[in-house]
Amino acid sequence: MEETMKADEKKFRFLIDGFPRNQDNLQGWNTVMDGKADVKFVLFFDCGNEVCIDRCLERGKSSGRTDDNRESLEKRIQTYLQSTRPIIEQYEKQGKVRTIDASRSVDEVFADVKNVLEKEG
Repeated sequence: MEETMKADEKKFRFLIDGFPRNQDNLQGWNTVMDGKADVKFVLFFDCGNEVCIDRCLERGKSSGRTDDNRESLEKRIQTYLQSTRPIIEQYEKQGKVRTIDASRSVDEVFADVKNVLEKEG
């Protein structure tokens, strides 16, 4: 990130995917990035468990991922609920979460993401 900003001063916003996933990640981020980066907002893609499982099972037909099976996916959801959801709730308390209804079509989700990014600048 620092190299990108040094190379082009207009590139000072970054999208960080899937992070922080747990409290340790968040503490590490806060320690390393304190005074260097400001989390403007968090995009939260909200989708019911069954929709997520169905999509991953469909992906598993061609992805070659061995963890795209119902048992693994249900364990991943439990890990999310225990470790990641509390992080999202912390950002919600700060008013930094922008929720996207991810149960809809790709085009609808993309349109919402685009709107949030345009609105947030």
